[in-house]
Amino acid sequence: MPSSISTTEPETGAVARVKRRIAADSLLGQTCALIVFVALTLGLLVPKVAGAAFLLLGALGVIWLEPGLLRGRWVATRDERLLTLSVLAFVGVWLLAWLGHGLDEVGFDDVGRILRLLLIVPIYSLLSRVDGLERAWWSGLAAGALLAGAYALAFALSGHSGEWAERVGGSTNPIYFGGVVLAFALMLLPRVADGSLPAWKRLIAVAAVALGLLASAMSGSRGAWLALPPLLALYAVTLATRLNRHWQIGIPMGLLGMAVLLALLPGVPLGERFGELLVTDLRGTPDPGDTLAIRWALWELSLAQLAEHWAFGLGPGGFREALEQAIAAGTLPAWFDEYHHPHNQYLSALLIAGVPGLATLLLLFGVSARRFALLWSSGLERTRLIGWSGLAAVTVLAVMALSESVFQRNSGIIWLGLLIACAHALVKVRQRHELEARPAERVHTLSVIMICRDEADRIERALKSVAGWADQIVVLDSGSSDETVSICRRYTDQVEVTDWPGFGRQKQRALERATGDWILSLDADEWLGDTLRREIDLVLSRPHPHYCGYRIPWLTHAFDATLRFGRWSRAPLRLARRDAVRFTDAPVHEKLVPVDPAAPVGRLQGVLHHQVFRSEQHARTKLAGYAELQAEHRRRAGRRATRSGARLRAALNWIDNMLLHGAVLDGPAGWRMSRIQARYTLDKYQRLAALSRRR
Repeated sequence: MPSSISTTEPETGAVARVKRRIAADSLLGQTCALIVFVALTLGLLVPKVAGAAFLLLGALGVIWLEPGLLRGRWVATRDERLLTLSVLAFVGVWLLAWLGHGLDEVGFDDVGRILRLLLIVPIYSLLSRVDGLERAWWSGLAAGALLAGAYALAFALSGHSGEWAERVGGSTNPIYFGGVVLAFALMLLPRVADGSLPAWKRLIAVAAVALGLLASAMSGSRGAWLALPPLLALYAVTLATRLNRHWQIGIPMGLLGMAVLLALLPGVPLGERFGELLVTDLRGTPDPGDTLAIRWALWELSLAQLAEHWAFGLGPGGFREALEQAIAAGTLPAWFDEYHHPHNQYLSALLIAGVPGLATLLLLFGVSARRFALLWSSGLERTRLIGWSGLAAVTVLAVMALSESVFQRNSGIIWLGLLIACAHALVKVRQRHELEARPAERVHTLSVIMICRDEADRIERALKSVAGWADQIVVLDSGSSDETVSICRRYTDQVEVTDWPGFGRQKQRALERATGDWILSLDADEWLGDTLRREIDLVLSRPHPHYCGYRIPWLTHAFDATLRFGRWSRAPLRLARRDAVRFTDAPVHEKLVPVDPAAPVGRLQGVLHHQVFRSEQHARTKLAGYAELQAEHRRRAGRRATRSGARLRAALNWIDNMLLHGAVLDGPAGWRMSRIQARYTLDKYQRLAALSRRR
């Protein structure tokens, strides 16, 4: 295999044009690493450092990327497009709400702050090409947590009261200081349990986690600590699955033990503030010092406004106007005038832009959380650790948003932007490095199984992509009238011509002829790239892979375009332990399924290229045949349909692909594919309706 691979899967057959990678020892690479390290180390304690780092990285990204952006030379992956979409959608909906509800002063004050979120995209694009950035990331997180803990200890021992009385606020205020340093501590958990690290590095990580938790407790930031239960649940199904029993239990017990200790220690604001919850009266007039009662009053005011304006909100100035009216009417005390947002980002999104505002906020958090979470079912061991740090950051910030309008302050936007952009970039860099390492020696043999008929024009590409790499290639042909069989025999001597029992049974026959420990099911219109081959090698190089099988996402090619969205971008189960799976008997749209339905199945990051149709005419012919088979299969299963129901199903199929699964992002090709699939659904159920009337 080649010693190095492209960082982007080819779009068609040519190598995608991408900006060059940035060497770790280059001036730009060293500059980026230094900025990231300084931001994480000093951003919580020295004013303006985090903001300056965010803006500087954004400026470097824009300058470095600008020529390619103007010429349209960038080839974005599905994950990159989703990240960009989530940022643009949130900012765009907010701006539309401001324009639609009038260009009020509050919206004008916020516009610069919200627009900063756009810098996530150039920062990610720049940092994802910088080699050697991981050291700055882990070192910065550890140094930042250690310094924040030392600062909190010094503050407590000094006996002096600061701007927020006994609460530690760092360079911003207790809410963001406590929330971000808690995120730092939880992001470092992989370093604590990483057995490949020297003992002294793990001890530093332990100290950083402990001091980070202490610093957060000294801030009294209750809202951030609500993230601990969901993160421990995520830990159980992600990070803990790769650890021995001692670490699986020891880390959560250690975190819970320290949380209880900090809550019980006298003089620690966290415990005192949680204790206030027991005596808070939410029914009376709030006291200026009772922050929970104040929040409750602000939430009640917000919900009252949303009762009539939930669809599109009130615009950026709507909350402030409602608050002033409540004060003027005597519903709220005059000192409430100091509040400018409802201290809940989800309510803020609804108030500003209604349902679209909330939807895009959830998209912003959800896209990143999904990206990092999916890494835990992949074959990339080291990349998962970066993924955990990103997942911890997103979870803490999303939970903080329940009690704080994080995008109504500069600190919230800066820290979310920095952590999200850096984590996404580092995942890509670590994935690239892990796949470019010395090719793994497989300890499990691999059989590729294929079925075919009249595929002479495209089966050779599929065979070339596995020839000399797989240990065995099994091909079952069902009576080709072209050169398919002779082409296959150039690549394997295990080619057999058989009858045609249906897709599912034919593939099961091929599976039964395989002798490898693992099988890879491949169709004639599919092929593998170097990235996927290397990831499969990594999986099969482990004596005991974590899953009995792995789903592989399709990268579909059709109509001279690459389609990254829609249901055709799903990830079918294709790689599996031979004795752990079987094919269903379905005559069409058969599936490879685990013999044990409860067996865990992973998901690889590399893509399986899929040239789904030769042309639009081929698409119509192919799907017409599938529709007939599907209708007959459903009739035998006792299913019925009506013509009106068929039209409804076709419309829902189009909406599902275009909107819910994002085919609109694939442009005209996505529209064509959605239309073809909707037509197939209509044809399938109309045929079933006709068969139903004959019964």
